[in-house]
Parts: sequence; C-alpha cells; structure tokens
Amino acid sequence: MLSNGNESPLANNPEVAMELISALFYGPKRSARIVHQMMAATEVSEPTVYATLHELVARRLIDKEERSRRRVIYRLTDEGRKIMEKEHFVAIDRMLSGIRNPARRREILVELLMQDLLSELPAEMRGAVRKDLLRSTAAGEVEDLRKRLVRIASALFI
Repeated sequence: MLSNGNESPLANNPEVAMELISALFYGPKRSARIVHQMMAATEVSEPTVYATLHELVARRLIDKEERSRRRVIYRLTDEGRKIMEKEHFVAIDRMLSGIRNPARRREILVELLMQDLLSELPAEMRGAVRKDLLRSTAAGEVEDLRKRLVRIASALFI
C-alpha cells in the first residue's frame, strides 16, 4: 500500500491514518473536531485517534500547531499531501480499470474531474447550470486531449 522504503509510513493504524490524512486534505482542523470526526468514521477510541495523530506528526505527515492547551490545530504537510494524492489516484485507477467501455471510462473521469473542480469553487458558483457547463467543457477538453495523444503516439511510432 503506502511505503517509505521498507516500512509503511502508516504502520500502526493505516485505516485511521488514511482517514486522518484525508480529513486534513482540504485544510487544517482543530484537534477536538478531527478526533470526534474520526471516532464516528472509524469507530475507534479517542486514545487510538490521538496516538495515530502523534504518529503522523512524528513521521512528518501532518503538522501540529499548539495555540493553547485546548486549541491544537493539525494540518497536512507536503509529504502527507503526496501520500493522499497517490492513494486517490491509485483508487481511481483501480475503479476505472474495471470498466471496459472507453467512453464510459472518460465519462466517469470527467465527472471526477468536475467534482474536484467544483469543490474548489465558492458555493454560489456550484449551481446546476454551471455544473452542466463545466461538465460539457471538461468533456470536450478530455476528448481534445485524447485526440492529441493519439496524434502524438502515431507520429512517434510511425
């Protein structure tokens, strides 16, 4: 799964660690909020969540900022972000590899891309009309890219 040489950077509680990393992917969170969120998502105890947080800090996958004893903020490091992005793409690749129809694969890829783009937009820009416009634009861009890659591959192998 995730490796850092011979040892996984998430050795003790990989499921909890990935949940924590994914929860921090879109921005920093206070410790109390993330602990309650993880306890609900993973059904593990509070000490397990804190132990995993400390392990991720020690492995430099997340940073811990103590503003006061009760106000602790966790955020993803660049290394933690790389792991999350790698796992995200591995999961997408696994999912898409099971779909034989190339048109359906492209359709799903465009939808995933669109959801990712929409998540970065302000709420007022995520309406249905804009979503449809973004979907059609992204589908056209993916098709143009596919055609360019076919032309490049043809030129390289002729």
